Amino acid sequence: MQIEGFGPFRERQDVDLDALAPSGVFVIAGRTGAGKSSILDAICFALYGTVPRYDGVDRRLRSDHCGPDDPTQVTLEFSTGSDRWRISRSPDYERPKRRGTGMTIVAADALLERLEPAADGSEHWVGYAAGPRDVGHAIHQVVGLSHQQFLQVILLAQNRFSQFLLAGNTDRQRVLRTLFGTQIYEDYEKRLDERRRESEREQERDAGHLQRLQSDVEALAREAGWHVSDETIDLERVAARAGYDLQTRADAVERADAALAAAEAAHTRVRQLREQQQQRNAARERMAAIEIESASLALDRALLEGARSAEPLRAAIDEAARARADVEAAGAVEAAVLADAAAGVDAALDVDDLLAVAQALTGDIARWQDAEKAEQQLAADRADLTRVATQVDAVRAVLAVTRAALTLAEQERGRLGDEIEKLSIAAAGLDAARAESEDLVARLIAAREAEAAAVELAQASADRLEASRAVEEAVAGWGQLVRRRLAGFAAELADGLTDDDPCPVCGSLDHPQPAPSNHDPVTDAVLAAAEEDRDRALAVDRESAARLTAITARVDAARARAQGSVEELQARQGESQSRLDVAERATEALDHARRLRGDLEAREHELRGELDVAAARLAELDTASTVLSGRIAEAEEAVATACGAFPSVHARIVDAEARRRTAQRLAEARRAHEVALERRQDADRKLDAEVAASSFPDAPSARAALLTPTQLEDLSSRLSDHDAARRIAKERLLELELQLADAPDDLVDTDASLGEATLARDTWQHAVAELAAVRERVARFGDLRQAIEKLDRDGHERREQHQTIVRLADTLAGRAPNTMRMTLETFVLAAELEEIVAAANLRLADMSDGRYRLEHTDALARRGAASGLGLHVHDAYTGRTRPPQSLSGGETFLASLALALGLAEVVTSRAGGIRLDTLFIDEGFGSLDAETLELALRTLDDLRSGGRTIGVISHVEAMKEQLPIGILVEATPYGSSVTTEAAPSLL
Repeated sequence: MQIEGFGPFRERQDVDLDALAPSGVFVIAGRTGAGKSSILDAICFALYGTVPRYDGVDRRLRSDHCGPDDPTQVTLEFSTGSDRWRISRSPDYERPKRRGTGMTIVAADALLERLEPAADGSEHWVGYAAGPRDVGHAIHQVVGLSHQQFLQVILLAQNRFSQFLLAGNTDRQRVLRTLFGTQIYEDYEKRLDERRRESEREQERDAGHLQRLQSDVEALAREAGWHVSDETIDLERVAARAGYDLQTRADAVERADAALAAAEAAHTRVRQLREQQQQRNAARERMAAIEIESASLALDRALLEGARSAEPLRAAIDEAARARADVEAAGAVEAAVLADAAAGVDAALDVDDLLAVAQALTGDIARWQDAEKAEQQLAADRADLTRVATQVDAVRAVLAVTRAALTLAEQERGRLGDEIEKLSIAAAGLDAARAESEDLVARLIAAREAEAAAVELAQASADRLEASRAVEEAVAGWGQLVRRRLAGFAAELADGLTDDDPCPVCGSLDHPQPAPSNHDPVTDAVLAAAEEDRDRALAVDRESAARLTAITARVDAARARAQGSVEELQARQGESQSRLDVAERATEALDHARRLRGDLEAREHELRGELDVAAARLAELDTASTVLSGRIAEAEEAVATACGAFPSVHARIVDAEARRRTAQRLAEARRAHEVALERRQDADRKLDAEVAASSFPDAPSARAALLTPTQLEDLSSRLSDHDAARRIAKERLLELELQLADAPDDLVDTDASLGEATLARDTWQHAVAELAAVRERVARFGDLRQAIEKLDRDGHERREQHQTIVRLADTLAGRAPNTMRMTLETFVLAAELEEIVAAANLRLADMSDGRYRLEHTDALARRGAASGLGLHVHDAYTGRTRPPQSLSGGETFLASLALALGLAEVVTSRAGGIRLDTLFIDEGFGSLDAETLELALRTLDDLRSGGRTIGVISHVEAMKEQLPIGILVEATPYGSSVTTEAAPSLL
């Protein structure tokens, strides 16, 4: 361990505790005030950030000997299991400001590291947690003990040595729970109690569900008229009435169904006869209309015959028409080309000459196209040269703006650095302010709970007083009746005496002076009623007492947690919240300033990159300007040669291409016109030959007889459809005439048969609706009956299970029938405490020369307080037990030492538990006489064989002489120093 600037130690002090481990027991010695206890304070501070001596008072951790620039830090190396750990911690303290005058606060800091192997086989420290809060959480997991538990099991500091011995049931349970991991039993109690509450809610749901089902059955039976009496509904009798009702409705539906079928059959026969009569009349009308239409179709039949005769000539007629059209089109194209002929082309040239002119122009155009490309590129190059010049100006402007922005960013970053340093000082106390605020919130809640519970306590006290008075009155009344009953026994016996019958008391046949009759006798019924009143009053008294005890415990617990009134805590909370708000605002501002500084640094980096990019771009643009200027000069010379008399090379090429197109189009049009004339002559000769072989006199008459394929198909289809319709109508009319040979021509009436069928259907629908309603009610009744029977079966099982759960939950939670009022976790810890007591008695028997022995007691505590983990001390001199608080100072020290050693041994013996190899003791040996001190030293010496290391702080010379190794603390005007040696002369 290294201590620097802590307590009385200004300079760095190295305390080698590993060197003291082989001896098993060592003494930390020195004059009063030299700083012996500060070594243990340093151990506790390194692990938990606080020291036991400063609980509840102003902490003075930084050495008063330190100068303004001296650091304050404690570094501790320790082992847990197979892991080696190192923790470094420093408190918050003031130091001079680095800029300006005044002081600034250095925030508290902490670092936890673990020794891990490296790849090369060596070992190095690796960070595990950083910051007071994260290190605090990690230490609790690594060490396995909280700060208070550490002080009760490992570091027995001043004023805390006897705390575990004298602790109450709750405090002792908290320590044992952590050491033995029994939180699971408390969790089991809570889960089982939750199951009990859920089971109670389930019982209530079952009862409510059953009541709703029975109400539904009653409502359904009342609606259907199934009630058989005004008493409770009998499900079996209701089921019988429902079955009878269902059968009655089914029979009615069957009768209505038969009547409906007969009525609908009669109506169907009448309706079919009328439909046949209607069809016969329609067939007569249809046949007459077809005969009228046949006379008007004679002209269409002649037209169809002529079209069919002209159809073989269609191909020749169409070919001749197309040839004439082609000649007209070719002539029109040639005329259009001549009209659009460009200047410079001779229109009188024949086809071959025109093609020769077009070929010559094609060669000239090919030569001028290279010059045209140069001319086009010249304009683009000139535009590029102008654009490059513009870009050069823009890049130079960007360079100037970027340099100015970089200068501003550097100035702002310097300003933020100063602001961050100021905000860091203001935000240093955030963790402390937040912890204080959270603590005050919890205490304020507890104070309000205490005030609310105090009101309940006053009412409970009044109820308790009233119940006690009621008990007194009931007991007094019952006692008076008992006395009257005893006093009236003689009169009761006398009333039963008759002559010649023996007395039931003395057996005499004579009854000379029977006791007078009692006119107001106390009967057994009167006495029993008084006893019931007395028992009820006692029960109410017990309940009020239990409630008063529970509320008192709640008030005491809440006040203990609050440690102050609501008004005081609210005032302190306001002050704490103000400090917290200031620290939080400073922290937020600090984070914002740091982000801004990071953004500025990134912006500076971006601006420098932009400067480099702009400079490179400017060099590229200068090179591009030089290249473009040379290319423009070469292109201007080539274009001037190719233009000729035209304003540009492109204009000259356009003129040549126009004359070439005209020559080509005129040659093609003249050749197409010549070909069309030849085809027309061939088509006319072929048409004349085919007309001569047909029945037509000439081509125009054949062309007139032709119909289009659509017209021909429509006309043929219309005539065929007419012939088919005439044949079908005739056949249908003959068929209907034969079917209705005996039927009248007038239509029969269907209204009467329809009315009878409608009436029968209404009757049937009404019967079916009534049957469906009855079926639906019967089905609902069946579902309700089945649900009631199932709920009754399942509810019986759940009721039995509920009773089991309630009894088990109450037993594990320390309620009746648990007469010991001990919870499951307390029961388990009581077993562990018995082992601890047994281990402690092995030491205590030697140290007290057999006089004292610790005893675990599970007796009920007073006023219903938690019990099960009590400790008593058995005194062999008196043969009686007494509380540990009755021991003297030396006796308390011995018992506490024995109990601490027993606790450590039992915890160590647990597989997978916390191994406690070190114990520090900081008081008590001065209260022992020489003989008892010898016994205590012998007990400590026995621990060496078990690998334990015991460090004690003492002024007793006998201890210094007997222990072979120790730590000497010497005080100087400039701060204390520590020396570790194994030589007896040191001590």
